[in-house]
Amino acid sequence: MGVSKYSFSKDGTIDEYELTNIAGTAISITTWGARLTRFVVDDKSGKRRDIVAGFDSYESWQESLAIDDPYFGATVGRVGGRIWPCDSVQVGNATYTLPENQPGKVCLHGGRVGFDKRVFIAQVISESQPASVRFTYVSPDGEEGFPGEVELQVTYSLHDDNSMHIDYSGRLNSGTETIFNPTNHTYWNLTGFEEPTILNHICRLAADKYMATRQDNVMVPTGELLPVSDNKALDFFSQPRRFGDDIHSFDKNTVRGYDHVFAVGDQPADDIRLVAKVWSPQSGLALTVLSDQPALILYTGNWISPDLVGKHGIRYENYAAVALETQRFPNAVNIPRFRSQVLLHPDETFTHHTVYRIGSI
Repeated sequence: MGVSKYSFSKDGTIDEYELTNIAGTAISITTWGARLTRFVVDDKSGKRRDIVAGFDSYESWQESLAIDDPYFGATVGRVGGRIWPCDSVQVGNATYTLPENQPGKVCLHGGRVGFDKRVFIAQVISESQPASVRFTYVSPDGEEGFPGEVELQVTYSLHDDNSMHIDYSGRLNSGTETIFNPTNHTYWNLTGFEEPTILNHICRLAADKYMATRQDNVMVPTGELLPVSDNKALDFFSQPRRFGDDIHSFDKNTVRGYDHVFAVGDQPADDIRLVAKVWSPQSGLALTVLSDQPALILYTGNWISPDLVGKHGIRYENYAAVALETQRFPNAVNIPRFRSQVLLHPDETFTHHTVYRIGSI
């Protein structure tokens, strides 16, 4: 158990840090985008499985961007999710225009070159109990249209119970106000992609509400919270459900599957709480998600290009893996009820703690 450093790029400018624990579980994170590239664990029969999507090198990742960009494993920000309309965002006493990187005046995941494509500085915090590495990036004032200089620290820790902790800390170094809401965009397939999709994975959510979306843009959340009991396909609260049970009931031209905001609470909590549990009958592995954040974005990889070939020669496809993104509510800057959650001022520290724990069914 411990921390090892490797070169992730041919020129040696991008590093990868591997964290291991007493059980032999290993996770890897790169300085490019503070991305989780590997999560290797033994299943119930002792078989080693790498259960997250990604690529083997920085170069192969760059080549993949010309085909598709699903944000595999990335730290995304400054603001995760969608901001609409992105051409008139009110922050402080000014109006800002953010990049429209999705049609219809939508800024997604921090813009065209968000945190996912920036190079972080890594620092080993601990080599055991638990192994831990901190990744730091300073985003200058005006980057991707956002006001103020912001410093983000993302700390990954691997505990002996096979739980990966991600701790975010953010500070506004210059300016009077900005918006901030980063998250992690890892995609999970608990069979290690032996099953090419997660349609047979079973999910249970600790969320009895979901956020409605606009009728003229079904991907933009309105802020209205509705009971999942009114929508059978979204009710993972009353009982566990296979993703494949209703995934094909969504419009194939717009949503195509699960890409929904679920509410675990109204506000960030004082401590982590159960958010979700997903498991695979095939591998016997279960993923439990705990977080102090109020929102969970459940995304089933509905638009992954079949031309993407990742680690171990795996060809990805629609529904190849599922992302479980914990954060403040998306588009909160434009929703009065939730706006204060994403505002950051010079005398404040943004915090966010999420745990992804792997166990057996």
